[in-house]
Formats: sequence, structure tokens, C-alpha cells
Amino acid sequence: MNRYFAFLRGINISGKNKISMPDLKKGFEALGFQDVSTYLNSGNAAFSSDIRDAGEMIEKMIHEKFGLEVPVYVISEDHLKEVLSHAPAWWGNDDKTYMII
Repeated sequence: MNRYFAFLRGINISGKNKISMPDLKKGFEALGFQDVSTYLNSGNAAFSSDIRDAGEMIEKMIHEKFGLEVPVYVISEDHLKEVLSHAPAWWGNDDKTYMII
């Protein structure tokens, strides 16, 4: 089973596209995803699954359950780690200054 992260665009911003995180978690679990967790009120979620193309399933579930058209980006844990390994040197430290060349 692989670990994935789903990033939902425009959820719970200025009172628009409101989705409660417990309800979102239940929606993910209803799709058969396991070890589901959500992050704050952002609409971002982590889950485990053997399904590789979960994005369309999640978009459909959100439309059916919440009546919203929300773009969803799903990335595997391994791919996210690879992306983050190439982040700039200043990323993630407390020094907010950086050099623009």
C-alpha cells in the first residue's frame, strides 16, 4: 500500500467552498482509502491506498457529497520527498532572507 497526499484547491477560504475536515475524512474513507488524516482546515489530506489515480475519484466524491467543483492534486509520498529534496537551500529554515540572482 502506498502513501499519498491530496491537495484541494480553494477549500475553506473566506467562507467559500466550506468542507468540514471530519466530513472530508469520511468521504476519503468511503472511497476505500486507509489511514486518512486531514491538515487543519486546509482541505489537504494524507491517505494510504493501492489506487494510483485517486484524484478523479476524490473530485467526484467532493462534487457528489459537497456539491463543489474543486481541483485536486494527488502526489505520492515518494514523489513529494523527491520534489522537496530539490528545494532551495533557504527553504525550511528560519532565515527568511535569500539571494535573488
